[in-house]
Amino acid sequence: MFVWCKKHRIKKKKQIIRIWTSKMPNIMKLMMNKYVSALFKDCNTCRNYGLIVLRIGIGYLILTNHGWDKLTAGPERWEGLGTFGMQHLGITFLPVFWGFMAAFSESIGAIMIALGLGTRIGAGLLMITMLVGVNMHITTGKGSSEMALIYAFASAAIMLTGAGDLSLDKILFSKDK
Repeated sequence: MFVWCKKHRIKKKKQIIRIWTSKMPNIMKLMMNKYVSALFKDCNTCRNYGLIVLRIGIGYLILTNHGWDKLTAGPERWEGLGTFGMQHLGITFLPVFWGFMAAFSESIGAIMIALGLGTRIGAGLLMITMLVGVNMHITTGKGSSEMALIYAFASAAIMLTGAGDLSLDKILFSKDK
């Protein structure tokens, strides 16, 4: 077995460190160019994956936590929603209609966003509904308006950017078939 003396061992370690550090800038450049810079490029694929994650996440959360129960509850619940939500805006007529529209946007609108079908319409309806909710929370002082604001901002972002390429809108209505 070959054994280095202490002097050679130290020399060998220094050589390894020198070689490793001299290669470091090239390794870092490779990593930066290949992996990290891909995150910051104008990457259409990354944009589409980001949009689908946002769409499905927001759509699922709103549908399961807010929308479906309101939609299936019926006219009595819609009247309560419409009365309580819209009175803070000074709107007191047609409470069942306004309650149904809130339930519709939080359920059907959320499904539209998640599937990417009529995404901008669904996101617009949902954004308006969430802004009414924010107003209600602020004027009554009951509960926090934070989640409604988060949903409103996410809906606005989806409405402005559209559904992206990974959506039913793109599949069904694309002009470049």
